Amino acid sequence: MAIYLYLVAFLVIVALLVQQSVANEIAVKKGYEAQSNRWIGLIPVYGIIHFLKKKNLKDTSHSSIRYAWNPQVLFRSFLLFSLLTIIGIIVIVPVSILGYLSIKNNLLQTLLVIYFGLFVLFSYHSLVVEVARKKGYEDLFVHLITLVPLFGLFHILVQLSAEQRAEMIGYNRRTNKIDSSKALLIYALTLLPFFGLIYYVWLVPKKRNISNSAIKQSFSIGSILSRLLVYGEITLVAVIVIVPVVYIFGLAFSNIQSNIPNTIWPAKPNLRAFTYLFEETKFFRWYGNTLVIAMINMLVGTILITGAAYVFARFQFKGKKAGLLTILVLQAFPSFMGLIAMYVLFWTFNLLGKPAALSILYIGGSIPGNLWLIKGFLSQIPKDLDESAMIDGANKVQIFTQIILPLSVPILTFVAVSMFMGPWMDYMLPGFLLNYYPRNAGVGYDVTNQWTLAVGLFKFITDQNYMHYSAFAAGALLVGLPITVLYMVFQKYLIEGIMAGATKG
Repeated sequence: MAIYLYLVAFLVIVALLVQQSVANEIAVKKGYEAQSNRWIGLIPVYGIIHFLKKKNLKDTSHSSIRYAWNPQVLFRSFLLFSLLTIIGIIVIVPVSILGYLSIKNNLLQTLLVIYFGLFVLFSYHSLVVEVARKKGYEDLFVHLITLVPLFGLFHILVQLSAEQRAEMIGYNRRTNKIDSSKALLIYALTLLPFFGLIYYVWLVPKKRNISNSAIKQSFSIGSILSRLLVYGEITLVAVIVIVPVVYIFGLAFSNIQSNIPNTIWPAKPNLRAFTYLFEETKFFRWYGNTLVIAMINMLVGTILITGAAYVFARFQFKGKKAGLLTILVLQAFPSFMGLIAMYVLFWTFNLLGKPAALSILYIGGSIPGNLWLIKGFLSQIPKDLDESAMIDGANKVQIFTQIILPLSVPILTFVAVSMFMGPWMDYMLPGFLLNYYPRNAGVGYDVTNQWTLAVGLFKFITDQNYMHYSAFAAGALLVGLPITVLYMVFQKYLIEGIMAGATKG
């Protein structure tokens, strides 16, 4: 029964929206463009009849008005508003649930308050900056100081000259008196959080020849709603990204072993988790194993893939197209499909329990996608460079090392960093191939010496013998350290590589 009630409510909402759209279109064609028409159009039945009875203020034919309720037009409007209603429900229902849960959960309530506070602050800041820009004020001061609640006071003390301050408070040089009422009003406004908006809308003169209507457009309902939607989404994404990072930092600086904390930051931060990680586990051994795999994967893999991509991009030979298509098809299969085959091969060649041997699998698995990526970039380098170098006496190796490689630094950097990151975050292959006891292993054989960081850290949240949530968070921070450093050092090349790799070769 409840499903039918929801369906009827949905259809009623969509029908009202369609009626409002038809009524508004009739009103506009007849010359009635007031904002109140949109609200009148929502009144069932009456909304359309009201505008049909009105006189034409424009030279509009009856056929153009009848077109507003053409069956095809109504059907398209019905589909459009049905989609918009569904999107609205998808947005409103989770927000309502969060609002209800926040009443009982203090942490969630705090997060929602922070979110809405930042959301309103950023939206307000954007509005003030837009108004200031229209009036000709585009300096950095506008962007920074608008975020300060006591903006007016800062502006009067820092930005204005002595004469401007005197003018603002109503100082008369001839009578040597101050207009106390004006001075009181100005200083009262300086203490308001929204003085930045008041100041740039009414107090400062225009530096540009712009009409008041252009400034008023910033305060239209459509402009404000679009601004709220944009900054609502941006703030939500920022909260989703930042809160887990802060939570991990807080968990790393606490000493929690078996209970998951319900606070973002501990009351008394400490370094006990790091002490436990360094002194009571094989963390440095795991770190070394992972670092060796990552370095081999990055260096050897990048060299092999670059050489193969150069051959496919610059040489013509039989089976080239078939080879590229085969590599592309191989990329579609996930690596875990071959776990049994990998285990048998490693067991046959006595590679089980040897961390460095995982580089073979990582390099092989990264060839398809990265080969196509580098090949597409190399294909865009003009072949005229190769021909000019050959005329000057250069061979293929010299062309590759002295011309192609320097021009390919962005894409090669992107691929190298990507291959370096892979082993740090992979758990499936190491967990399957490194938990192996050799045949001649003694009673005290320590299999943890073969683990990588992913395997070791995962034990802190799954194995009762190793349970330590804070140690897991501390290890996660240290895992992200080399990756963060690489991203900071090669940021320029990584951005160029992403853009280059997106171009069709």
